[in-house]
Amino acid sequence: MKSDKITQICPINRGKAAVLLFLLVFALFFTSGCWNQIEVVDTAEAEGLVLDLEGGQSSFSVQLAKPSSSQAGTQPSKPVNITQTGSTYTESARKVMLSLPRLPLWAHAGVIIIGQDLAHADLAQAADFMARNRNVRKTSSLFISKGVSGKECLEASLPIETYSIAGLKKLIRIQEEQLGFYMPVNLDVFLEKLATPGIQPAVPQVTIMEMDGQKMLRLDGTAVFKGRQVVGSLDEVESQGYRFLSPKMITGGLITIHKPGDNSPDSNKLIAIELTRSQAHINPQIKDGKIKKMQIKVEAEGNFHEQNFVGQILTLDDVKKIEELTNEEIKKKMTAAIMKTQGLNSDIFGWGRIIAQKNPALWQSLEADWPVIFAGIEADISVDFSLRRTYLLDKSFEFKE
Repeated sequence: MKSDKITQICPINRGKAAVLLFLLVFALFFTSGCWNQIEVVDTAEAEGLVLDLEGGQSSFSVQLAKPSSSQAGTQPSKPVNITQTGSTYTESARKVMLSLPRLPLWAHAGVIIIGQDLAHADLAQAADFMARNRNVRKTSSLFISKGVSGKECLEASLPIETYSIAGLKKLIRIQEEQLGFYMPVNLDVFLEKLATPGIQPAVPQVTIMEMDGQKMLRLDGTAVFKGRQVVGSLDEVESQGYRFLSPKMITGGLITIHKPGDNSPDSNKLIAIELTRSQAHINPQIKDGKIKKMQIKVEAEGNFHEQNFVGQILTLDDVKKIEELTNEEIKKKMTAAIMKTQGLNSDIFGWGRIIAQKNPALWQSLEADWPVIFAGIEADISVDFSLRRTYLLDKSFEFKE
């Protein structure tokens, strides 16, 4: 009896399934995921964006990759730079279409430059545009122009790179590995610090220099923010000190010290130490509801990379002296960074945020006057550097005469 019922029901179910399948396939002809499809030939790749302030108006610039023709082959063409102004950055960006017959692929832009006039004024409008706009890549590398407008940076070149603005992303990354002067900053990190109490942003600066009659881009210092505007900058030494104060692990960099026992400022006997890793551990020392000092302990390691004088230096005693001199050099750079930023009343180290995490009640009482309080906090710095390797030689090179 059950089998008879099954044979009666199954044909009906199979018929319904066939109808449903037909309707599903038929509906696919009227539903497509490409409703906003844009042909490749109607687009242009954006390499970098620039936000400026020009005559009191919002100025927006873009560097575009010029599509290569069939005659040009695989050789990249020179970039196309377009600038427009308007009452808002969105209007300025869309005005680009008044002279561009292709739609820029904005999300391809991996670098953003903020002009110095805008950075020293008020970033409220620009920050809202960058945070809100879905076409602005939040992982873009951020820079502040120094001594020039952001738009002028578009006209300068970068050795080897066809698209100078896009090349800045490689430049900041490679110099950090080799020199360790400046810390790369992404847009999302910048916006987070801009909106977080107890920490201020610090952004690498880019300027223009003359080289063989050409205008070339060059990294030059770190812009220090207080609120929504730049209030000063760190030089190379101070910028490296700021990097050493990072609570995150840092790798790469170079430190130059004098030969042990020959610490005269005019001495030309130097040793190059390559940094392999470093990390700062920062703890506020609180007593009776007040901050006594910030205790900063840095653990670092590095390798003996070069000496520019003749003589055996890699003895057991001298290795200890080299480590001590490296400790002093790192501490000197960190102290320089702290003194500069305290003079600017700008907590780019995030000491306020550390206090807020460890003692929220205390932070509530300090937050309103934090810039002034930060300027007077004593820093107790200790550095523990260890020399690990000497590369291909474990003794100094000997010259035969």
